[in-house]
Amino acid sequence: MLYSVWAWHVICSPDAFSWNFGFVFLNLAQVVYLVYEMRPVKFDPELEEVYHTLFEPFKVSRLQFKRMVSPDFAHVMSLHAGEAYAMQNLTKTDRLGLLLSGKVNVMSGHQFLHPILPCEFLDSPEFESSRATIDEKFKVSIVAASSCRYVYWQRSSLEYLFVKEPYLACVVTTLIARDITTKLYAMNNKIVTERGSHLDIRLPSIAHALARSPRRLRSANKPPPPTTVQPVPPEKRSTYWSRDAETGPSIAKRNGVAESYPDEDEELIPLASHEAPTASSDELSVADSCPDTSSKYHSCEAVETDDDLKH
Repeated sequence: MLYSVWAWHVICSPDAFSWNFGFVFLNLAQVVYLVYEMRPVKFDPELEEVYHTLFEPFKVSRLQFKRMVSPDFAHVMSLHAGEAYAMQNLTKTDRLGLLLSGKVNVMSGHQFLHPILPCEFLDSPEFESSRATIDEKFKVSIVAASSCRYVYWQRSSLEYLFVKEPYLACVVTTLIARDITTKLYAMNNKIVTERGSHLDIRLPSIAHALARSPRRLRSANKPPPPTTVQPVPPEKRSTYWSRDAETGPSIAKRNGVAESYPDEDEELIPLASHEAPTASSDELSVADSCPDTSSKYHSCEAVETDDDLKH
């Protein structure tokens, strides 16, 4: 500024005066911009709590957060008790919601899964899992348990904002991942064994344990059924034409035919009342080759055989 005055009044140099006066104007504009940047940016009490809890630890500026929650990208809505933020198999997963106040319950059918408290995302698992497609729908229902207020962003709006603010995109991705982990640990409290203990989702075998149905888990702890006496297989039973006993009084001959009987000291195996003894093919062939001693034709054949031997 002083150099501009010197150039105008002392040396009468219009070009030097113009350059110095231009630099003065640029410096003043820079000062105004810095003062504007330092001004305090205020939010609603609910958004202020979200900023201090989630975004301030990651060094996100208040101006970046203000742009993120501006009406150009975000929408603030309210829910009454009993109203649904999303319905199972009906609502598309094309947005990301953040609860500002109140309490929301996540339901699968009529089964309660876990609650959602303020400063938590409403649908972070669905938003993260449906990046590739836009036609996926919620697998759960999200119903307000009390009067709630929430802010949500459309997926297209967030993607456009993340292109302009890459650091903000990294912060939101980290917050979504942490929120999904929190919901998984909340679901971990629902996994209880038969003995009443909780399973830890960090264990390597948790996937195998979750894959087993509750019916199989209950049946695994049942004692084994009592053992029953099984009938002896037919191959191990002593039959009328058995060849195993060849000594002692177990051999008896009648009309030239050898018949085997069990010894007196041999232990008898009881037969099942509903099961008849059967013979193998070898034993049946031996039995068929033996003539029937009770037949009248057998006696005649035996006599003729003796006469032939005499001659």
